[in-house]
Amino acid sequence: MRQLIRALIVDDEEPARQELRYYIEQNADFTVCGEAAGGSEALELAYSLLPDVVFLDIELWDLDGVEVARLLLKQERAPLIIFATAYDDYAVQAFELNAVDYLLKPFTAERVTTTLARVRQLLQQHETPSLAGLLNQLAANRKTTKVAAWKEDRLLIIDPGEIIYAEAQGHQVLLKTHQGILRFTGTLQELEEKLDRSFLRVHRSFIINLDQVREVVPYFHGTYRLLLKDQEKTEIPVGRTYLKDVRSVLGF
Repeated sequence: MRQLIRALIVDDEEPARQELRYYIEQNADFTVCGEAAGGSEALELAYSLLPDVVFLDIELWDLDGVEVARLLLKQERAPLIIFATAYDDYAVQAFELNAVDYLLKPFTAERVTTTLARVRQLLQQHETPSLAGLLNQLAANRKTTKVAAWKEDRLLIIDPGEIIYAEAQGHQVLLKTHQGILRFTGTLQELEEKLDRSFLRVHRSFIINLDQVREVVPYFHGTYRLLLKDQEKTEIPVGRTYLKDVRSVLGF
C-alpha cells in the first residue's frame, strides 16, 4: 500500500485551517497529520510528526512564518514548504527559501489541487523506500535556477550566470551584473547556499562567478587578488581562510 503524503497545517485562524484541511483531504493520497495555531507549536509538531509538506501562514501570533520556514528547512528531514497566507508582500522571501508554492487566501479547490499536484510530483521524482530522508537529499542537491534582486524599485528575476560577483556591504548584499548593481534581499550566506559550483566564496564579504575570473594576481604577504572579466577589471581580495579552497578550485 502506498504511503500517504503527510501534511501539517499552520495557521492561527481555525476556520482557515479547517478550510485547507477539507481541500487537502479531498485527495486520497494526502492526509493531514496535524494542525498548529502558532510557530512554536508548528516547530514542535514538525519535529515529532515529520510531515512531508507544511502549509504555513506568515502572520502568526507568536513567530514570523518566514523564520519558522527557515528553521524547518534546517531539519535533517526538511519538509516541503507552502506559504498559505492572506498577504502577498512575502512572495520574494518565499521564492528565496525555495518554497514549493505561495497560496493566497481565500483558497479555492482548483488552486489547492494545483499545489498538491506540484507536491506530488516533487516527491515522486525521488525514488526512495519511504519518504524518510527525501527532503534532506533534495535540499542537498537542489540549487535555485533563478535569483530575485532589486534594481531601484523594480524586482528582477535573473539567471545566476548573470552575476559577476556578490559583495556584502553592511546589512545588504550587492550583486554586480551586466545589468548594473542589484540588491539581493538575503544574506551572503543565504545567497551562497542557492548557487551552484560555478560560484565560490573567496572572502567573508565576496562570492565570485568562477567563469568571470581573468587572472590571479599575487599580492602582499602571500595573499592574492582575483582580476575579473568585467569592464572595470574589478579585483577581488582572497581571504586567508578561503585561500586553500581558491587554490584547489583554480589550480594554482
